[in-house]
Amino acid sequence: MSISNALNNAASGLAASARLADTISNNVANAMTPGFGRRTTELSSVALGGFGSGVKVMGTGRTDDPFLTAERRGMDAALGATGTRSDAYERMLAAFGDPGSAGALSTLATRLETTLMSATASPQSVPKLAEAVNSAKDVAAAVNRIAAENSRLRTEADAEINRQVTQVNDALKAVQDINRKIANLEPQGVDTSALQDERHRIIDGISSIIPVRTVKRDGNQVAIYTANGAPLLDGRLFALSFQPAPNVVTADMTLGAPLGRLMQDLGASTGPVPVDMGTGAGLMDGGSLSALFEVRDRIVPEFDAEMDRYANDLIERFRDLMPPAALDGSGNGLFVDRSPGPLTGLAGRLQVNVAVDPAQPGGAVWRLRDGLSAAAPGNEGFGTYLQALSDAMVDPRNPVGFVSQNAANGSATMASEIASFFAGRAARSDEDRAYLNARQAVLAERETHAIGVDTDGELQSLILVEQSYAANARVLTVVDTLMKLLLEA
Repeated sequence: MSISNALNNAASGLAASARLADTISNNVANAMTPGFGRRTTELSSVALGGFGSGVKVMGTGRTDDPFLTAERRGMDAALGATGTRSDAYERMLAAFGDPGSAGALSTLATRLETTLMSATASPQSVPKLAEAVNSAKDVAAAVNRIAAENSRLRTEADAEINRQVTQVNDALKAVQDINRKIANLEPQGVDTSALQDERHRIIDGISSIIPVRTVKRDGNQVAIYTANGAPLLDGRLFALSFQPAPNVVTADMTLGAPLGRLMQDLGASTGPVPVDMGTGAGLMDGGSLSALFEVRDRIVPEFDAEMDRYANDLIERFRDLMPPAALDGSGNGLFVDRSPGPLTGLAGRLQVNVAVDPAQPGGAVWRLRDGLSAAAPGNEGFGTYLQALSDAMVDPRNPVGFVSQNAANGSATMASEIASFFAGRAARSDEDRAYLNARQAVLAERETHAIGVDTDGELQSLILVEQSYAANARVLTVVDTLMKLLLEA
């Protein structure tokens, strides 16, 4: 009986060592695999009739650290939100132009100021008049360009919202499917660690879009809630939905009129319910999805509104500060609204009065000197209206409604102040992004250290497994010798 027991003990030891070697080799092979949780083989001693009877492999477990993972996922969400805002500010400022660069609005406005002064000094010079008109056209074109880029930004944000909503729904469905597979396989004793790895990676993909937390359920299932408590998956799927804008998003479009809201199916008989996004306090705020709503509905519209006010200021200062005889027959000045409408969207409609634009039928640059309603060229030495135009450009007008202006400024200074104001916001957003990026990297490293594979440690364990295997093999050899001696006796 003792020899038989020794044989069983050694055989079980060999089996356990082989299983441990298999686990270690799998760990080492996946040392660089993202989301891979280190495997551990659980062993238990076996006792029969109160006596030791070898070792039993209880199963393979996956290492995890829910606290570190939750903390890192929270940082993923914050980084996703900040990155989305930073990218939007970068696009907005690129359209506005770097201060001092040739195509920047502030540079073009300064050039208009300079060319008007030059034309005032030489009213008889047609080339100088043409320079002033071209400078005015460049300013209008720059304002139009910024408005068009703002429209593109909002349109792209709307499309990206739709893409991310689809991505989240697909990911939640995948997690639901994995939950079901694990529930079916675990009662059969099948190792589900690989499925858990896949589930972990999928949830990581959601976490940068919407901040999430997971809750363990029976049978190694997980439920998913947002960090602020909204259910996403708990047995059933609480699907999200979004209706993207059919065409280009224009300045006059707002949330619900006709821009889509985020909706969620909570099982109500009335259908999906709206979810507040981009407010900072919504149940799904905190990730890139809520930041996209901010970009579409707040950040870009605020910049758009500032550009509308700037366009309106250009129209008013070259109309209200001019002698009535210098205006056209409709009472318009150098800048006009292409298709008169509300203040919203004016930046996209701003243009130079066709009366001074030689590219338009009947337009002539000499009207800049002689008055926009003049039928024929007048005295070439007449500079009164040009002086009024030059004065209007630098007149420190009260910045009613502007968020970027702290004092009355001329037009070129106003443009510089707008650039500085939004550049300041962009800089703060970039600082937040750099800080969060550093924190996320630290947390990711800590998580990897806690649940990932340490190849040095695995190789040290492999040496112990090798020694254990050799020892058990030696026991088998000794038992075999003893049995031969017994049979030969």
